[in-house]
Amino acid sequence: MGHSNTSGESGERPSELKRVVGIWGSFSMGFADVGADVYIALGLIALYASSAAPLALALAAITYITTGLCYAELATEYPIAGGAQFFSLKAFGRAHGFVAGWGLMLDYTIDIALFALASVGYLGSLVNIINGSNFLLRAPYYGITSILLILTLVGLNIIGIRWSSRINELLVALGIVTLSVVLAVGIPVLFAGGHVVEWLTNLGQIGTEPSWNNFAYATSLAVVSYVGIESISQAAEETKNARRVIPKATKWVIISVTVFTIALSILSVTLVSPKSIADASQAPMVLLAGALPVIGPLMIIVISLMGFAACYVSTNTGVIGVSRVSYAMGRLNLFPSRFAKLHPVFKTPYVTISIFSLVAILLILVNMFLPGIDLLSLVASLYNFGALVAYMYVNLSLIMLRIKNPSPRAWKVPGNIGIRHKDTKYDIPLLPIVGFISCLIVWLIVVGTHEIGRLVGSIWFAVGLAIYYAYSKSKRGKNNV
Repeated sequence: MGHSNTSGESGERPSELKRVVGIWGSFSMGFADVGADVYIALGLIALYASSAAPLALALAAITYITTGLCYAELATEYPIAGGAQFFSLKAFGRAHGFVAGWGLMLDYTIDIALFALASVGYLGSLVNIINGSNFLLRAPYYGITSILLILTLVGLNIIGIRWSSRINELLVALGIVTLSVVLAVGIPVLFAGGHVVEWLTNLGQIGTEPSWNNFAYATSLAVVSYVGIESISQAAEETKNARRVIPKATKWVIISVTVFTIALSILSVTLVSPKSIADASQAPMVLLAGALPVIGPLMIIVISLMGFAACYVSTNTGVIGVSRVSYAMGRLNLFPSRFAKLHPVFKTPYVTISIFSLVAILLILVNMFLPGIDLLSLVASLYNFGALVAYMYVNLSLIMLRIKNPSPRAWKVPGNIGIRHKDTKYDIPLLPIVGFISCLIVWLIVVGTHEIGRLVGSIWFAVGLAIYYAYSKSKRGKNNV
């Protein structure tokens, strides 16, 4: 009547993946996935928050810091590929594991569309430098080019060609150097010109410029800057000495991304006007680089190249991420295995790569004639819905798994309260409580203010739950035969 399951419910079996990722590789995965977000977020946040953009990003960072540290503890205790869906399954059961995983799949699908558009923004800036034409930034060429970039990645991933870890690590190193140069040159100019005092004065206008509604909307968009920290956890089975490496890499990614994002945002609304950076939303870092004294003309070219590379790698992360999540969900018996069916020749999950990349393409296609900035803003407004659902589950999972499994941990998040019950001591973490509440608040803002995001997100989860219950029913029927 029942069925045996050696790995499905727990997923805890010997790793089938080679452990080849070290501390720098783990850091690079996290920074490449999250660090690319700054290339797209500066203009979008300024579009709604004006001079208060750095404050919106600082508030959104609360969700990032708390959730990232929760990921670090959980991935250290359970170094299993799957991340949020595995933690949720362990903590709350199969249906919750599916919902968390399905939310991440929405995140990765929108990631494909969003960062393909961002890639075209920086490619368009480079073309403009070369021949003085900005046609790639205008409709419909903006959308058409992004679709061609996605199709190229689909083909590469189906035949099994992926960005190697070495190239990823090299790009991260170059990106950190590039952003550090921008800050090293820009910050002295910021203080010497008295821009800091002017900026702090402008913050007193919050409520009128920007309005509270626009500031709340900008804060919900600001989460775009921090989505992707789960990539370190997703690669737990491929990480050498995961219990030591993952917490250390996660903490350094959190620190570096938060510092770079907020510092660059301050520069972007002081060295240039908030309106100018908002109008340059398709490639805001290029405008900021051009405002640097002496090295500005050179940095425009460097930032255009680095912005394109970073955003295109992040697009590829979305394509790979969808197949990685569907593989993990299939292994945990949360998802029909046919969705992760391997190509007979290339042995890659071509079905999920194709289906979810097609969803991303259709999203761009039906909105292709919108002005470039409007198209980018529309796709960005969809990005946080699924990720925030998964992040809420991660925070709650840490609390529940501390209760279910109170044994000592290799690493714990800071801030715990010891409670003794029936001769057992439980360390209840405070950090995920803050993380869950902050994620819930931002998610409610997304639901309340992003009309299309609310509609698309609701349809996505309705379709996902229908697939899950139909699949579960079919499995029960087979097991009772």
